[in-house]
Amino acid sequence: MKINHPVTVVLTFDDACKSHLENVAPLLKQYGFGATFFICRFKDEWRAKHEKHLLNAAEIRQLADMGFEIGNHTWNHPGLQQLSATECETEIARLDQFLNDAEVPPPVSFAYPGGPYAENAAPSLATRFPGARTTEQRPWRPDADDPMRIPAIPIQGDDEQLFFRAVEQAGPGNVVVLVFHGVPDPVHERVSTPPALFAGYLQYLHRNHYRVASMKEILRENGLTGK
Repeated sequence: MKINHPVTVVLTFDDACKSHLENVAPLLKQYGFGATFFICRFKDEWRAKHEKHLLNAAEIRQLADMGFEIGNHTWNHPGLQQLSATECETEIARLDQFLNDAEVPPPVSFAYPGGPYAENAAPSLATRFPGARTTEQRPWRPDADDPMRIPAIPIQGDDEQLFFRAVEQAGPGNVVVLVFHGVPDPVHERVSTPPALFAGYLQYLHRNHYRVASMKEILRENGLTGK
């Protein structure tokens, strides 16, 4: 049975930033909001250089234990369009194994690194995940869109109008999926969100009675997964 909520927003967070646990999760819990955190690990040398700003396995487990969905964003964050089927499978399987070792539930959702849809990877993804998120900037229509090509709208920087223009598109049949990175993001400053601005976004969603969910919740409600 499909359930349509008139004003539903899905919050997603990419790249396993430490600020997701320190700043984002407490605010989400305060308002009772759901969210999906898409985890990647990056290359070993880069991760070692920036590890103080990145979540470790135990911290990712903390997010899962708080009730948030943990999704797969590949291991190295490569452009999947440039990889062979075997390479894509390795990227996905390695991250899944990392999460399994951390005792995190198997991911239900996937996010394409960098955002663009990778047609070459979609058939393999469909054998593992009920849904995969792009950054194609429009609302998601679960009853019509290819679940391997779920559109989402990136929100970053200090232009709050990006946020307001996005969420006003939510309505019957339209789920607005938002993409955030770190709040803040010291290692990816271009996509960083100021914490005070982010807190204002959540307050706005709460005050205006938006239903705020994870990708897993919407996939399940629309019969795309029983997990």
